[in-house]
Amino acid sequence: MPYFMYVSLQDDDKISIFSMDAATGGLTHRDDVAVPGGPAPLTLDPQRKFLHVARRGSRELSSYRIDQTNGSLSHISTGPLETDPCFLSTDRKGNYLLASYYEGSKVTVHPIGGDGAATAAPSQTVPTARGAHSIQTDPSNKFAFVPHIAGNGPNA
Repeated sequence: MPYFMYVSLQDDDKISIFSMDAATGGLTHRDDVAVPGGPAPLTLDPQRKFLHVARRGSRELSSYRIDQTNGSLSHISTGPLETDPCFLSTDRKGNYLLASYYEGSKVTVHPIGGDGAATAAPSQTVPTARGAHSIQTDPSNKFAFVPHIAGNGPNA
């Protein structure tokens, strides 16, 4: 099975695609995909069939299908977001996209359809303290953990 790495380059409005040699760990640049609007946090579904990326400059959420042979991306959908998330992940089954918002003081849940498209409008929004910096589900997929980096220290 080939391994691919995706790097969002916000200021260059693109995602770079690399293939990885499983024996050596060496990376080979394969392609660049134009993603206007400042692509930033991105995540893959657990089966590595879909990539989701938040576009910070345009405040949009986009979903892409991953070609399993060469790692190329095919655009599926794009929709508006209220603000820009700092982190994206999916639940363990790939049914929901989870987003955390540092400045927005919240996390959101976005259903993922059978075609791999994450809906831009969240099905759930949960207020948090300022500084939500990540969101991950536990191995049972029953709980989501949201670490924060703001508080009483230098990030206050």
